[in-house]
Amino acid sequence: MGDHLLEVDQLHLAIGGTPLLADLSFTVAEGEVVGLVGESGSGKTLTGLTVMGLLPPEATVEGTITFAGTDLLTASPDQLRRLRGNELSMIFQEPRASLHPARPVGRQILDVVAAHENVPKAQAVDRACDLLSQVGLPNPRRTLTAYTHELSGGMCQRIMIAMALVCRPRLLIADEPTTALDVTIQAQIIDLLHRLAEERGLAVLLISHNLGVVSELCSRVITLYCGQVVSDTRTDNLLRRPRHPYPWALLQASTVDLDSDDTREWTGIAGAPANPARPPAGCRFHPRCPHRRDACVEAVPDLVPDDDNGLTRCLRHRELELTGVPA
Repeated sequence: MGDHLLEVDQLHLAIGGTPLLADLSFTVAEGEVVGLVGESGSGKTLTGLTVMGLLPPEATVEGTITFAGTDLLTASPDQLRRLRGNELSMIFQEPRASLHPARPVGRQILDVVAAHENVPKAQAVDRACDLLSQVGLPNPRRTLTAYTHELSGGMCQRIMIAMALVCRPRLLIADEPTTALDVTIQAQIIDLLHRLAEERGLAVLLISHNLGVVSELCSRVITLYCGQVVSDTRTDNLLRRPRHPYPWALLQASTVDLDSDDTREWTGIAGAPANPARPPAGCRFHPRCPHRRDACVEAVPDLVPDDDNGLTRCLRHRELELTGVPA
């Protein structure tokens, strides 16, 4: 693994005065594939949009986000335009909302190439066709002439993936990239991202609810709860012996046995997710945590090193005996 390509340090985000992300810190190295997991509303997509600089005018951000030596929070609009879609790219969760309905999808892919590279059109078309083939779309040259209303949601998702990769970025933020795809195409996308990470040194920040996909693709997993990082650890450690009660609860709530294709009984997480605008005192997870003690209600835990060379935001992480996925 190379040097840190992306460094997020003490990031605080509020929109319209409402705090949504608090003291967010993590890194992604060259060629590293990192998962970002948590329930809806935990701040996963918002983290990706903040890194990309795609926030509304009423947003206020504190902290630093450094990409390849450039501070993205102080970069000029021209600097951000040169980076976005080129060295820094994102697959958005809603492909139909991101693709122009009145333009052929091929034109939209080629516009990305033309904005960042001076290459002949024929070469750009060949590159686009190759990517469309790699993401599992048949007859890619014909697909280039299609409009979004002629394509299924899964096909639009694959076109978005190809568009994000067409300029060979150094970092790809992938927001639920396999959600609309069947398991066969999911496997193709996972294999493609694996291969690009190994061959090109592509770094990936994978935002996902699917712990099965995360376990196959990611070497490290960051867990968000209520706008905070509560766990940052190697994937195998998270799956076998989570150090924080929240990722442990997420594993118990999964119906997928990550060691086989079978399903298993699941246990839901009690209560409702905390509101980052009005977080509870002490540990933000304590109202839902079956392992809480009085200290968890009173003291705000820091993100500290744990015994697995990861980071955990839990006062009791050294004494709890939590087990992950059944072997």
